[in-house]
Amino acid sequence: MINWIKIRRDFPITKRFTYLDHASCGPMPMPVYRATLRYYDELGGFADFSWNQWIARREAVRRNVARFINAEPEEITFTSSTSHGMNLIAELIAKEGEVLTNTLEFPATTVPWIYRKAKMKFIEPVNGIISYAPHLYPNGTRYVTGQVRSKKKNIEPVPAVPGTVDSRIKTILTSYVQYQNGFRQDLHALGQMKGNRFLVVNATQGFGYLPIDVKRERIDFLATNCYKWLMAGYGGGIVYMNKKWIRKFKPSCAGWRSAPHPERFDNRHAPLKGEASRYEYGCPPFPHIFAIGAAIGYFSEIGLRNIEKRIYLLTDFLIAQLRRRGFKIISPLAPSVRSGIVVFYVANAERLTQRLLTRRIYVSARGGGIRVAPHFYNNEDDIMTLLSALKREIK
Repeated sequence: MINWIKIRRDFPITKRFTYLDHASCGPMPMPVYRATLRYYDELGGFADFSWNQWIARREAVRRNVARFINAEPEEITFTSSTSHGMNLIAELIAKEGEVLTNTLEFPATTVPWIYRKAKMKFIEPVNGIISYAPHLYPNGTRYVTGQVRSKKKNIEPVPAVPGTVDSRIKTILTSYVQYQNGFRQDLHALGQMKGNRFLVVNATQGFGYLPIDVKRERIDFLATNCYKWLMAGYGGGIVYMNKKWIRKFKPSCAGWRSAPHPERFDNRHAPLKGEASRYEYGCPPFPHIFAIGAAIGYFSEIGLRNIEKRIYLLTDFLIAQLRRRGFKIISPLAPSVRSGIVVFYVANAERLTQRLLTRRIYVSARGGGIRVAPHFYNNEDDIMTLLSALKREIK
């Protein structure tokens, strides 16, 4: 049994505010805060005498991040944000062919590709849902799933697609969860239908509470930040690159720590590591990396499935209360496409969210309504506080 009351004590923000918008930013839990402070204590007390242990700790975080999404450590690089990560990815494959994406995307997903003049094709949602299949396989073509045995002797599904294929599309670009309405993409299904295209995922709105398996889902590239659902603060991010693409594509930028042996201080040659960490050009942003590591450790201790279940219980309660009060819910609600984000319609959403702030209740105006995004430390009282305040403001 998870003691959610005890876990709630790790979040001092609950003593002053009703915070229900982790799709914007999450408050840092105290165990993560303390792990970050540890670095600054070491920096103040020991400076570069701590360098070797910091490097060792960074690599431990890299291994834990890889384990968190079923990747390999050499496929993980640390960045400063989702935008930084998506630029690294777009730099490699933006010119490979058409990019299929959708109109719900946050600009951090699309701008790096548009800036590089990639050929973009945008899908419009239908009832808040994005379906890539009709665009990948036009004229009503169906796809089926076959199976092959991999070199590791386990059975893996692969797409077997008869008939017409749109060969112009080389990259599928999507968010795991859409920030505007909370629609959750079925990454496994998308991975099965992608064929020989690149699958690029902005995982920001799902990373930390929804499971991600980059191998099972056949994801080629993934970018996320660490300040939303992972609650590790601003300034850090993660990119996953499948190792076959690390071998094939060369970056346009490099730094002294991109070299296999940076401690040799070779300023006459520019060899590159054969792993994703070659994109970490200079000295590491240690506090952000250690915060990511502490957050993943904290979440893993609670259990990702427990976190996911808890968030769905809270959003179930929210949805039931909204329906009881006659609100129209904008977010798609089928279990296969739901996430931790619930958007419901109100007139003057921007004004109402500002009024709620005066009552120390934090939500956002998004997607044509109010966006609510609770996390595992929230409770039903938080949701009732929001709804009671909303009733008074609407009156």
